[in-house]
Amino acid sequence: MNLSRIPSFRLAPTAVALLLAGLSAHAAATGVVVHDSYGPDIDQLTGWPTPLFDGQNVAIAFSLAQGATLESILTSVDGQGSVTLGILARSGAVPTAGSWLYSAQLNDPLANTLLTPSGWTLAAGNYWLVAVAGAGFSGQWQSGTDTPNGSWAYSSGSTWTTVDSPFTGMPAARITVAAAVPEPSTYGLLLAGGLFVAAAARRSASRNTQG
Repeated sequence: MNLSRIPSFRLAPTAVALLLAGLSAHAAATGVVVHDSYGPDIDQLTGWPTPLFDGQNVAIAFSLAQGATLESILTSVDGQGSVTLGILARSGAVPTAGSWLYSAQLNDPLANTLLTPSGWTLAAGNYWLVAVAGAGFSGQWQSGTDTPNGSWAYSSGSTWTTVDSPFTGMPAARITVAAAVPEPSTYGLLLAGGLFVAAAARRSASRNTQG
């Protein structure tokens, strides 16, 4: 077998750089925690518990810089009965009337139980993660720290109030992105790198044919 007849080519540094940049930009948005109000140890929650019962609900604010699909939601919601955990659009300091973007029913939830939603894709923007207690539910949403660490709110009846206390941290939640929707620039980097590779392959094949 004449190894010299096997086509070969070398990638230009520019092509390699473009491909790596595009792949890195896409991969970097995978498995990213976009909100975390837990302390350093999820099994050692040190903050105050916020009561959850019918008419007493809790909402915490989070934002997405770009569109993404949620991989998991970890919360310290704990109690007996049914709780609706879901996502609402956020346009102000407290939740306003509106339909769930996504929601799931938690029955007799235990603190630090992981929710892995399917198909919860959100555009870039501002949102509330809300726990609405069902009739007869008795429980709490434990804070991960005593230090105030973000915007959140609670409701008493139908009235929502912002929480601004030096003693109460935000209820503990960790929201992880599974796969962000790639930005157009990412596709551009991948396309440019691919074109460089294709051109290099054609030039190499042409040289091998002529030789």
